[in-house]
Amino acid sequence: MNAEILNNSWHYYSVVEKDLANTSQYVEPRGQENVYSLEFAKILILACTEVESLFKMLCSEITDSSVSADMASYKGIILGKYPRIVDATVSVSRLGATIRPFGAWSSGKLAWWDAYQKVKHDRGNCFSEATYMNAVYAVAAMHILLLYLSKMIAGSQSGSTGYLQTQYSPQFLCVRPPKELPDFES
Repeated sequence: MNAEILNNSWHYYSVVEKDLANTSQYVEPRGQENVYSLEFAKILILACTEVESLFKMLCSEITDSSVSADMASYKGIILGKYPRIVDATVSVSRLGATIRPFGAWSSGKLAWWDAYQKVKHDRGNCFSEATYMNAVYAVAAMHILLLYLSKMIAGSQSGSTGYLQTQYSPQFLCVRPPKELPDFES
């Protein structure tokens, strides 16, 4: 993977993150984390489609070969190399919360990924899975995966953000991030 592909992924992330940020004009997140809508379905599907691409990229960088396209393979490869990705946090200012998008891998499956699968394959019966919170987790997962790929490929964990923040990205271009990603700490 080259820096141009990574840069394009960051640009795509910023578009999806902006879509998520714009939803706060219509829905106050606090206390309505489980509200669902077509917009949240769109964001969930866009974000998870990109997450799957990022899983493939990260796994290819780790194994130096292509991998089968299933969650069990991604999880095994990523946790084999980066077991502390489960500890990576993202702050959601509008929600007033800090989340761990991969935290559930410690004990099982990612609920937001399962929600995506349900919305994608059975939207008629599972539309209520297209929630604000599932969309937030999916976009946060994109952010963390991009930071890991940036660290692996470019040697730095940089990337712009606005709606979601991490302690792993610098707030200004000329400043080091305040904290290393969990798997890259000294």
